[in-house]
Formats: sequence, structure tokens, C-alpha cells
Amino acid sequence: MSTVVYARVPDTLKQALEARARERGLSQTATVVELLEQGLQASDDQRSEALGRELASSTGQLERTRARLTQAEARLEAAQQREQALSRSLRALAERARHELASCPQCRQPLRGLDLLVTGHCPNCNRAITTLLTPRLQTGAPDKDEYLALMGALGGLLGLALATSNDPTT
Repeated sequence: MSTVVYARVPDTLKQALEARARERGLSQTATVVELLEQGLQASDDQRSEALGRELASSTGQLERTRARLTQAEARLEAAQQREQALSRSLRALAERARHELASCPQCRQPLRGLDLLVTGHCPNCNRAITTLLTPRLQTGAPDKDEYLALMGALGGLLGLALATSNDPTT
């Protein structure tokens, strides 16, 4: 089945159509149909190629985004593990700081880890107690094991804090 299509075209286009029809030995109608079919096919091919390029570009971008997401998830997991380790260390240090470690050399009142490490003085008589941090035998000083445990906890906490603050992924 065929349908009639009317179209107004410039004179130069009509002359080119007549010349092409003569060269090929076709009627003007057959030449118009042939040219329209070729034009539509070329248009469909170009559109398909453009869509293919766009799909390839989108696929590549999706792969790069997924890779970045995987890296971000790994960094997040590592950061959460560091945060949990630091939290456990801080809780352990806080617990240790609440323990009675020594007695004040002046008033003989109990001293806690907090007094030794944070304030540096006796909470009762306000005497400086930083000399108790040196490991020498004296009355009221922490025993050797308590002192070593306290210093080990401090060293571990400082090491963890430094490692966390110098981490290039954060």
C-alpha cells in the first residue's frame, strides 16, 4: 500500500532530485522514496551509535562510582574499628584512673590515677604529687606492677591517639 505525501521544496532541491532520477533511470517518486529510506536508515544508525556511546560512558562511570564506594566503605570500616579500639582504650584508662594507686606523702590520704596523671596534686592537701610518678621506693608510692600497668596504658593510649591523628585516609 502506498500513500501520497505532498511537500513543498525549494527549486534547487527539485532540480537536484530530477537530475538524480535521470542519472539512475528512476521516476521522481522512486528517487524520493529511495532517498527518504536512506536518510531514515542513516538517522537510525547515528542514533544507535550515539546511544551506544552514551551507554558505554554511563557504564564506565558506574564502575568508577562503585569502586569509589567500595573504597569509601573500606575506609569507613577501618575508621569504625579505630574508633572502637580508642573507645575501649579510653574506657580502660578511665577505669584505671579511678583506682587508688598511692597515698599522699604529706597527708596519707588515698590518691587515684586521676590525681597522679591529670591534676598532679593531692585533692585533700593540694600538695604536688608529680614526684610519685618516678619509680623509686618511697612511702605511699604505687607498687611496681601498678606503676608499670599505668605507664603501659598511657603508652598504648598515646600510641593509638598518634596513629589515629596521623592516618592519611582520614
